[in-house]
Amino acid sequence: ARVRGLAARAKTGVASRRESMSKRKGGSHLENALAKFQKVQQQSAKISIDASKDRARLDARSTAQAERLKAAADLEAKSRAEKDRNAAALAPPSHENLVATNWLMKQKRVMDLLHKFRKPMSTAELHNELGWPVDAPELWEMLTHNDKVSYDDTKKRFSYKAKHVLRDRREMLALIHKFPDGVLESDVVDSYLGAADDAAALLESGDVLFLVNAESRERVLYPIDDFYEAVGTVAEEVSGAFHAVQIPTFDPDWDAALRGLGMEPAPRRAVRNRGGDDDSDDEFGNRKKKKKKRPVNFDRMKVTNAHLPELFKAPQVDRVD
Repeated sequence: ARVRGLAARAKTGVASRRESMSKRKGGSHLENALAKFQKVQQQSAKISIDASKDRARLDARSTAQAERLKAAADLEAKSRAEKDRNAAALAPPSHENLVATNWLMKQKRVMDLLHKFRKPMSTAELHNELGWPVDAPELWEMLTHNDKVSYDDTKKRFSYKAKHVLRDRREMLALIHKFPDGVLESDVVDSYLGAADDAAALLESGDVLFLVNAESRERVLYPIDDFYEAVGTVAEEVSGAFHAVQIPTFDPDWDAALRGLGMEPAPRRAVRNRGGDDDSDDEFGNRKKKKKKRPVNFDRMKVTNAHLPELFKAPQVDRVD
């Protein structure tokens, strides 16, 4: 029995030792796996921290570079603006930046501004564009009584007032046909923006023609009337006889006949010869007299070579080639 008890205790001890050994073996596997996981986690955290630091350094570098570029651009813009201000200060004043010093000049500036924009403008808008108020009593009186300026008392706005109210080329042509005796080109092109181009197009297309006024030297537009157009062709004998008639430049009898009928002849522009004194005819057909050269009186003059009078009394040359 004693032997059997010892054998049973031996078996129990072996089983307990085996169980404890198996427990210790299993615990070591878990610990190793946990240690490996923690190590990998630490490595990944370190990599993330290093990447964050590198990213921060790159961001700081790019931000510094952007700040440097911005500072350089600001410095260049300031230097360019300083150069422009110096150039503007040295340049002579132009019509736009010339300060109006009297009421007539201020009125002219207001009219030029209204003519440029061609839209109704309030006193505040004119003040912003011109830099000085336009509601002064003297200037207000001049603007409200100006034929080229219109003021709407309801809307409280100024606008440019042309002599003819036109909007396009069609209305321009219709207006010219209403004046068979002609209309000034300056009044037509003043009606709206681009009117000068439309007038030039009408002249180029042959719808109207222009003549220059002999007194004012202004261009006058006339309509083309089909009534005066020749039907068919004109014989060469007739056209040759027409062009063969010589019209004198100045005919006193013709002018006297016109005055006898109550009509004043158109003034003629005199053509003068500025080439010097010659014996050609003048504009009235009279012979010009040649001026005689007077000899030099050395007794009344102070000359440098007074001790060599023979140099001046000899025949003198007119030109040295």
